[in-house]
Amino acid sequence: MTDVCDWLRERDLEGICGDILEQISMPLIAGSVVEDRLVVESANGFFGDLIGKACPELPEALDVLLSGLPGPKDLEPLLRAVTAKGWKTLCWALVPGEMELDLSCWSDGERFVAFFHDLSPHEFQRRLLGMGERLTQALGLFDAKGTIPQLLLELVEHVGVDWAGIFVWDGVGQRWMLSLEEAHPGEYGLGEKQSALTFARKLSEAQGGPFGHQFGGLAIQEGSKWWVPWACEGREWEPLMTEAGFGSLFCGVLLTGSAPAVLLCLARAGGVFAKINRGVLEALWPVFLSSAERNRAVEGITRLYPRDPVSGLFARDMTLGLMKVEMDRSRRYGYPLTVMAVEVTNLDRVWATGGEEAVAETVQVLSREVLKNLRSVDIGGRVGDGRIVVLLPHTPFEGAEVVSGRIRSRLGAISPSQSLSVETEVRIALRSDDCEEPEDLLARLGFMGDGQGSS
Repeated sequence: MTDVCDWLRERDLEGICGDILEQISMPLIAGSVVEDRLVVESANGFFGDLIGKACPELPEALDVLLSGLPGPKDLEPLLRAVTAKGWKTLCWALVPGEMELDLSCWSDGERFVAFFHDLSPHEFQRRLLGMGERLTQALGLFDAKGTIPQLLLELVEHVGVDWAGIFVWDGVGQRWMLSLEEAHPGEYGLGEKQSALTFARKLSEAQGGPFGHQFGGLAIQEGSKWWVPWACEGREWEPLMTEAGFGSLFCGVLLTGSAPAVLLCLARAGGVFAKINRGVLEALWPVFLSSAERNRAVEGITRLYPRDPVSGLFARDMTLGLMKVEMDRSRRYGYPLTVMAVEVTNLDRVWATGGEEAVAETVQVLSREVLKNLRSVDIGGRVGDGRIVVLLPHTPFEGAEVVSGRIRSRLGAISPSQSLSVETEVRIALRSDDCEEPEDLLARLGFMGDGQGSS
């Protein structure tokens, strides 16, 4: 721009600058800075198209002119730009997640001229191509069981999601149960009111629930989706989102039927589920639906086996039954069977600090970290308040030590509160011929036969 202006000035052609401005095919405004507010005194037709007013009455404050656009507006980048003299070019998220602009601005400190190009369509295309490529790779690398956790991970790592989880309706217990989850590392150790798990549970129980036909503001029917791009526009959900510290939310129905499943995505920042990412998720939603159907058909995220409502692992009775089956197989076919115990040893302190919700979140995060290190043939169950048992078929003691070492290295970070350190122990035992019943194997781990106490 400077070279062209110098060229025009040297040839006394500065008079055509006005004609050049008239040829700019993007929104253009000019005005003044008045008491830290931008007052627009002139604008072209493209700016009128942007704000939905063909001939706005000027002069008028810029925030007033933009008030018809959806979502919260951020004028601070433009205001900073016009307070410095000269030309500036910068990216301007006018409406976070909805409208991203490439801004060019000139100012002498009191007056300004600005024009901008809407980059939102290009940003949508970039994100869609990137996510599409990653999801395609995931579908090619993982089986039906492994695909869905990978899809959740992609949402967290590449879409700006801070927490994503899948809930399944338990018709027997009449409640929504967390089946799978993935979270940004920064989500762990936050205060109780900031917890994604607590907020998700409150959503599932909102409006007098839980109900099998409703999850928060989502009606459980095929194709149903619930979008809250900004908490400030969340209507009746705004207080709950603000209290929990979430600025954006998306929830969609993955499966219907007697055991429906929903995907819940939460973001701390506002605008994460506004137009740009909403377009990406809408375009890729069939991938999530087909993956959920494959998972249900092959193994099922809605197994009819009894599940523990807090951890999503097998409940105690089912765990003991599966232990008996695997012990009999190990004895019959002669392959090694190792069992591993993961226990929270200061659960009383966790309870005293945060009550039932803190205990539930500790168990959920503990279960998640354990499951990350298991194979598809391994079996995890909850046998006590803070006790998880994992069966490792075809695994010698040495192999179990490797698995337990990986799990130990991950457990130091779990905590329902910044002020509380969760203490855990990981123990392993190998089935031998003198172990005839599950209670015998549990005793080797330090648990009593009913799984409710320890020696």
